Amino acid sequence: MLRTKCFLFSASTMLLTGLCPVTAFAQQSPEFAYTAEKWATLRDDNLEYDEIADLIHEYNNTVVQNAITYRNDYLDKDADDVAQDYYDAADDIYSNLTYPDTDDANYGSGVSSYLNSQIQAENLVEQGDKNTDNARTMRLTYDQTEANLVMQAQEQMISYYSQLYSLESLEENVNTARTSLASEEIKLAAGTTTESNVLSARQALSQAEASYQSAQSSLNTARENLLLMLGWSYGADVEIGELPEPDIEAIEAIDLESDIAAAIENNYALQITNYQLENARSSSVVETLTQTKKNSSQAISNSVSSAYSSLLLAVSNYEQAKETYEIQQSAVDTAGRQMQAGTITQNSYASIEAAYHQAEVTVRTTKLALLTALVDYQWEVNGLASTS
Repeated sequence: MLRTKCFLFSASTMLLTGLCPVTAFAQQSPEFAYTAEKWATLRDDNLEYDEIADLIHEYNNTVVQNAITYRNDYLDKDADDVAQDYYDAADDIYSNLTYPDTDDANYGSGVSSYLNSQIQAENLVEQGDKNTDNARTMRLTYDQTEANLVMQAQEQMISYYSQLYSLESLEENVNTARTSLASEEIKLAAGTTTESNVLSARQALSQAEASYQSAQSSLNTARENLLLMLGWSYGADVEIGELPEPDIEAIEAIDLESDIAAAIENNYALQITNYQLENARSSSVVETLTQTKKNSSQAISNSVSSAYSSLLLAVSNYEQAKETYEIQQSAVDTAGRQMQAGTITQNSYASIEAAYHQAEVTVRTTKLALLTALVDYQWEVNGLASTS
């Protein structure tokens, strides 16, 4: 696989580093695009979070195919050239239109096919008349697709860890259920429990194992989907690296107004609208695009503000979870010393220890939620904020 880093963190724009894996597809960039050292990291079988953007750029099949289509079909084309492509496609259909013979056994389906082809040709002509696309708008469209794929891959890597942590908890449930069953079987042998209790414990173990196996299957699927998206072949033996720590100081330093301005400037959809407006030839299309442009800026502002609020809430939840964890960690340390001194029971210690482990799980889950909120906010600013 190949990987490269595409984004850097900054206090105001909060850009993420990207990813790039070793893949089954040919690389998109020439060899001189990166240093030999960087190509080496992109081509190894270690997936690091900060490589995602480059891995998508170099090896994602959709991105690679879009680049080929752009070079073959749109490079150096203006709006008139693109419109002519629609007209040419319509002409091809018209030139092959033949009304079916009334004596034909398939006359009915032939007429239907003829009319459908005629409608298709007419639609192509209409698309040509209304076309506002050229090389610039198509480049932005493909760039927007690539950005969305990077965001999805980053979120999928976070989701992978969420499922992994959940699997660990389910494994603990299996071990607990297995211990309970063994205990009930010992009690049954000693005559201190019933067959019904043993059966219930056995059913609990079976359910815990089924939940674990289902989660394991889902985790494997999530892993394969992530790696395929980044260019590895199915079943590749890839080591998935750790997630980054959330930079709370950088989040606190965000200048929301500055980021809203950047989001409007960077927004792919709004840039496309602006270029399409320049290319528009009919008054109806100009009117529609003008209204779209007018509505987009406010929508982007609202979208970024909402994502910022979600990010701050995620920070608050994470900080609170860490505080609770520290309190529970101190409590379990104290309880351990008390149990050794014989001043508390084993059951009391087990209860405190369970609260500690739950606090540890909460820190993990809130951290992942914070990273997801950060990814969402960063991409809002970097061009993917909603325009509607």
